[in-house]
Amino acid sequence: MVSSSSLFFFCAAAAAFSADAFSLGGIEGGRRSTSLQMLNEPKGCASKPFEKKKICVFGAGGYLGSTVFGFLQRAGALYGTGISGQSSPRAIAATSSSAEALNKVLGSAFKLAYAGEDLVRLIDTSDVDHIIERVKSYDAAVLGTVYQLEKRTVTLNTYEKSPNDRTYDFYLDEKYGAWENDVPSDDSEYHAQIFTNALQALVESGSMKHVVVVETPRTCDPMVFINILEEAGIPYTYLRIKGKLIKDISFSFDKGVKDSLAVSKFQPGFMYPIEAEVYENERPVYREDVAALVVQSLMSLDWSESRILEVASSPNPLNNFVPTKKQRTDRDWCFNSALLENSLNSETISPAQIKEFGISTQR
Repeated sequence: MVSSSSLFFFCAAAAAFSADAFSLGGIEGGRRSTSLQMLNEPKGCASKPFEKKKICVFGAGGYLGSTVFGFLQRAGALYGTGISGQSSPRAIAATSSSAEALNKVLGSAFKLAYAGEDLVRLIDTSDVDHIIERVKSYDAAVLGTVYQLEKRTVTLNTYEKSPNDRTYDFYLDEKYGAWENDVPSDDSEYHAQIFTNALQALVESGSMKHVVVVETPRTCDPMVFINILEEAGIPYTYLRIKGKLIKDISFSFDKGVKDSLAVSKFQPGFMYPIEAEVYENERPVYREDVAALVVQSLMSLDWSESRILEVASSPNPLNNFVPTKKQRTDRDWCFNSALLENSLNSETISPAQIKEFGISTQR
């Protein structure tokens, strides 16, 4: 038999434990939560996974564009990402050359994945109305600033006016073996016009809610593109890559990210081009990690807000992950993607602007 004094002591201790648990955030609404979980609570499309969002990728024939597409395709096949796998992702390009390049990357790096004709749309980059028809009903888009261009014959039965019409196909980052003779230079206004037309079409489509823009190493004046984004009035995430982009030649999606990446928030103000010596002196950044960061930003960051993020290699890169037969990675859209989620949630002020703004910070 339990004495009354013992029973009183037990009840008092239980009450104290319960109060401590609630005051420390240990139990909330019948489930256990921690400050870290609250910090990493997604604010992007993953916050409402049942409302699956459709994403399109401009320049998907480039390696970075193809890798973004591959990650989106995997994310669309899994519940919890908030990304649709129905008629999404959609590759936006100018000629069928991009579709061929895209499927080469998907087949080798994403376990024989494939983008059929239903997932590819070819556009006349000079015709806003033509672009609108191909992005209608899509919720978000991934774009580049200055694309790699290649002069190609317009694909038959698309938007050609004669059998010999030529156009410039555009690749996000670069396409292996692209012939760059007789194309506009990187500082040409042609690139700003492609960007402007794409954004105008996205805005006028009536369904677009957010765009992710990758500043490519070819970009001569980033403020040109920032100003176009501001004038368009659509919320955006702008990624500046501080470091030379390199490729993992043996990459496959199940290896996951190689670097957690250091993400810094760039304060509003004038943005200078990243000088060539900066690219050379900084640690290189893997293209595959940038592609995964693009997709993670769509899932983690609030689509109603605009932001400029500077991305650099982390001081502590990860060891290569080689899955064993017992380790399953087919349930992840990208192995180790939680590290990128943490990086996005722990962004700091860009070191490049600390002195200018008189801000003292530590990563």
